[in-house]
Amino acid sequence: MSMKKTTIGIILAILILIVGFYSFKSIGYQTKFLPKTVVDGVAIENKTISEANAALKSHYQDKVFKVTEGEKELFSFKGQEIGITDDFTKNLKNLKSKQNPWSWPVRMMGSKGDKEEMKDVTFNEATFDAYFAKLPLTSSERVKPENAKVEKTATGFSIKKEILGNTFDEAKVKAWLKKSIDEGKTDITLDDTYQKPTVYSNDKALKDRLAKLESLSKLTITYNISGQSVTVPHETLLSWLGENDKGEVAVDEAGVEKYVTELSNQYSTYKKTRTFKSTNRGEVQVPPGIYGWTLNAEDEAPALAKDILAEKNLTDRKPIVSGSGYGRDDIGNTYIEVDLASQHMWYYKDGAKVLDTDVVTGKPATPTPPGVFSVWNKERNATLRGEDYATPVDHWMPIDTTGVGIHDSPWQPAYGGTLYQTVGSHGCINTPPAIMTQLYDMVEAGIPVVVF
Repeated sequence: MSMKKTTIGIILAILILIVGFYSFKSIGYQTKFLPKTVVDGVAIENKTISEANAALKSHYQDKVFKVTEGEKELFSFKGQEIGITDDFTKNLKNLKSKQNPWSWPVRMMGSKGDKEEMKDVTFNEATFDAYFAKLPLTSSERVKPENAKVEKTATGFSIKKEILGNTFDEAKVKAWLKKSIDEGKTDITLDDTYQKPTVYSNDKALKDRLAKLESLSKLTITYNISGQSVTVPHETLLSWLGENDKGEVAVDEAGVEKYVTELSNQYSTYKKTRTFKSTNRGEVQVPPGIYGWTLNAEDEAPALAKDILAEKNLTDRKPIVSGSGYGRDDIGNTYIEVDLASQHMWYYKDGAKVLDTDVVTGKPATPTPPGVFSVWNKERNATLRGEDYATPVDHWMPIDTTGVGIHDSPWQPAYGGTLYQTVGSHGCINTPPAIMTQLYDMVEAGIPVVVF
């Protein structure tokens, strides 16, 4: 009987010890994490929240983050270098609240525990920015991205494929590093943080511009310059075509203006010495005057550029011109001829002599200028004024821009010969009044006046 009691006593004592130990441990786990509790790879079993928080802080500050590009490691850093200052207390309290402190034996004997990951890792922005600014992200060896574009070739146009390059987009790199660190990643790749082209070779707008340029490059442009046909060379047209800064199909107006100016220099008559078949002296060389025309390159260039883009008005094109005599055989066969040596004037209409007369031209001190001029105005009862004179005339036809013209001169005693040497004018062509009346009524403004 006593043996049985002893056995029971021992069993009770053992049970009391077990229950006591279990209770003691359970009470301890009221403030500590259960066995096999791991957070972000850090074992925090048997640690208080404060101790676990300290362990996690130390873990992140000493944690090494490796940054790669492809297979190459670019750089690495520890958490403390970027100013990780996170406090995990809140998350740890949340984790602790989910644990039953009385279940510690099950956790010890089981194969599973709590494995948690902490999100929203924070760090000091100023420290991170200072570290980021020193990163080896830029290099002259890196290739910058290039947009696909229309490229001019020897015969036309083609699309040049985009260049992807390997230059980092620093804003993307910075954001990606922060995101990766926040997610607890220690192996971070930067392969998706490059700057990228904004236009690719399959871009519809790019293909449309190519089609437009190809169409324009096949145009034929012909000018009718005062009866002469001139075709713009294909290579010249090609040199004008391209894209502007906005990526729009454009025509180089400066190039067009240069070409039209060259045409003007070749075909225009303004400011050019002419060979003229005179009445008495055969062919004579007459210097330039105000008569003649030029291609107005400044106005024609934008007009042609606009029509090229519209693909219209390009055949037998009439250029914009300035001056007089365009569209006719220059001086033509209706004109006034003044022979200074002969002191004689003729009026021809449609090739036939209609009128001629002796005249008095400028005296040696104020000679009548030679050149090809035109009657640019007609005026009755005008007063001709100079520095020391004011002379009224009945009929006045100015022929240049300096005050020289043809007018009646009733004060002259006679005309022709060498009278100009003694009673010559200030430069005007003095004409007998009766003849001047006839001439005034016959001619129209714009008629050429050839003085030589």
